[in-house]
Amino acid sequence: MKISRREMIQATAAAAAASLPLANVVPTSEPLAPKPKFFSPAEFALVDEMSNMIIPTDQQSGGARAAGVAAYIDGRLAEAFEKDEPQRWRAGIKAVETLSREMSGKTFMASTPEQRLAVLTRIAAAESDPKTDAEKFFREIKSSTIRAYYTSKIGIHDDQQYKGNVIQPGEYAGYDAT
Repeated sequence: MKISRREMIQATAAAAAASLPLANVVPTSEPLAPKPKFFSPAEFALVDEMSNMIIPTDQQSGGARAAGVAAYIDGRLAEAFEKDEPQRWRAGIKAVETLSREMSGKTFMASTPEQRLAVLTRIAAAESDPKTDAEKFFREIKSSTIRAYYTSKIGIHDDQQYKGNVIQPGEYAGYDAT
């Protein structure tokens, strides 16, 4: 019996695939949340929730959560060269948790949606002149959320309806240097 190299590779791959355990495979319609690289799971959940409150799902797009904003921020902080930026994020998250406990007696994620909104509204009110760590953190998370969202496929294509480099017909079709 002669078997070609291609048939041998196919048989080996089929045997290897057949031996994989299927018990851990659970069909789901929801994508699995990525494992955080920098944040703890609790910190990741807070950043994910706050970013989604800043850019929520609407008729135009899926919002910050669907765009993977928290995962983007997490990855960026995991690879940060400067040590002060990750420390600022951890201090900001801690400040938000402290404020949440002061306002509702619960952590941010244990609070009701209305209580979370109250915390976010309070720290956002001082955006132009932040004084507390939580207020400074709001500026940081808002700018990072916007940057991450509008560089994602959802932010660019769904929300902004960017079509790429195509001819734009109409009265103003672009810059004319003449």
